[in-house]
Amino acid sequence: VQHNQGRHLFMERWVPLPPSIAPRHGQSSATARSSTVDINSKSTQIPNEKSQQNHHYPISGGIIDAAGGAGHVSLALALRGVHSTVVDPRSTVGKLPGRDRKAMKKSKQKPFSTYRAWFGSRPEGVDVFFREGSGSDGNVSNSVATGTFSAMDGANPLVVDDPTTLPICSMCSEDNLLANCNAIVALHPDEATGSIVETAVANEIPFLAVPCCVFSRLFPERTKPIVGREDGSGSEGGESNSTTVSTYYDLVDWLVAKHPDIKVTRLPFDGANIAVWATFK
Repeated sequence: VQHNQGRHLFMERWVPLPPSIAPRHGQSSATARSSTVDINSKSTQIPNEKSQQNHHYPISGGIIDAAGGAGHVSLALALRGVHSTVVDPRSTVGKLPGRDRKAMKKSKQKPFSTYRAWFGSRPEGVDVFFREGSGSDGNVSNSVATGTFSAMDGANPLVVDDPTTLPICSMCSEDNLLANCNAIVALHPDEATGSIVETAVANEIPFLAVPCCVFSRLFPERTKPIVGREDGSGSEGGESNSTTVSTYYDLVDWLVAKHPDIKVTRLPFDGANIAVWATFK
């Protein structure tokens, strides 16, 4: 990894893509090997893709696709026989474009599920009426939202007149989705990034999150960890040399500092492609 942002904690947690995967995505094995920094950790292996492709997770303990939007990550999982549930507060949750829906049907795999809800907690400082709207068809309901599950081809997502009444998917919520899941995945989850990683860490749920936007004005309380502490955990406190998280690398560092088991890997696509992950094993 090359950058001019100074020393970062995540460089000490770097794990390359396995050689069996990297060449197929335009990354040479040599490049993959050279990008790692060995910190003598025993938990530095990414599961081999071949060993995972035919594994079918039970519906009651599947994968949560947090802040998954239209469901493209869940589509990729479903095509590999892995059941997941997209959790997203937007009225467009799980609404794939027509071409992708046809691909799902043609595969004859079980479609993913959707759940219109906040993940972990309801965000503060976000205009939820502007971002989440009332409903895809313009109609509103006068009842308080209680949440609804649906298959990809099932009923329309929950229609509400007040997005703040949407349910919250948490460890103690009645849906039991988070309490029974096998893992959490999140691709560019925007404002939900911190809540996703914090929830996974607090309950030691295996997760993989690919952060994107920093939202430094929305989260001014986030401070960069101190690099170089012996325990490798960094620091988020009020030390004089701590500064606000304001760049992409700062955000990755802030997430990595939440648990010593968290690793980072660059994924084979353009843009914000650093995956923050942990198996807690």
